Amino acid sequence: MDQYQNFALSLSGGGLSCLAYVGFVDSLKKHQLKPACYAGLSGGALLAILLASNLSTPEIINFFEHLKTLKIINTHFSKLEIIDHKKLTQLIRLLLPYKTFEELPTPAYIFVSNLTKKEPLMITRGDIASAIVASCSLFPLLQPVKRQGLLLGDGGFTVYYGAKFLHNLGIAKVIGIDVTGLTEGTVKGFLSALYKQINSSVTSNARYELSEHPVDLDIKITFPSPTLFTIRRKANHLILLGERTAEHYIPEIKKIVYA
Repeated sequence: MDQYQNFALSLSGGGLSCLAYVGFVDSLKKHQLKPACYAGLSGGALLAILLASNLSTPEIINFFEHLKTLKIINTHFSKLEIIDHKKLTQLIRLLLPYKTFEELPTPAYIFVSNLTKKEPLMITRGDIASAIVASCSLFPLLQPVKRQGLLLGDGGFTVYYGAKFLHNLGIAKVIGIDVTGLTEGTVKGFLSALYKQINSSVTSNARYELSEHPVDLDIKITFPSPTLFTIRRKANHLILLGERTAEHYIPEIKKIVYA
């Protein structure tokens, strides 16, 4: 890859709203801008892998539609989680075109939280599906994942963009994108408390990282996001928001990439 394209795209979490990243990358491609690698955490981890796999926009939407199944709901009351993380891992592994990091046509990395040491960890090798689920594991939706002797949880608890890790790999520039500002309407009860927990961690990590290990460009996608759409209609709307945001930032991105 040409040196002037030696930049990473780091994708923060945000659930289904992370589909906005697809539109963002589609817009970059139209301007001949291709990241040397992708990185991400939580929902951003899944999108980082799908984008690094060179899946088309329709293929990515189909991927998410296949994830919407009752088959992954936990039916064992002895397990303290709503979604069965083993079933989810098996389903993601089945749907992914590449099973290991080493196979990906474009490098991608996933941030998780090492819950034992309470510190961030970047996964770069081995099985992709278990790494994705680990980065999304937020109790009580998903219990922590045991992977290679470590207890791993949602990456958002300890990292934001992980620019320090990416720079250490030799990546010259890091562009971070965040969709946690996308509004999903009023959320009440249990989910409200869960969202507050997530947003508190994200805010704390963002404040520290952007001060100590800043990215070269921090982009926030903050348009309102409709709640009551089907996955396909919502996905198309989010992708459009991502494209609109990218077009706004293209001049600034080019300055950074070509500097």
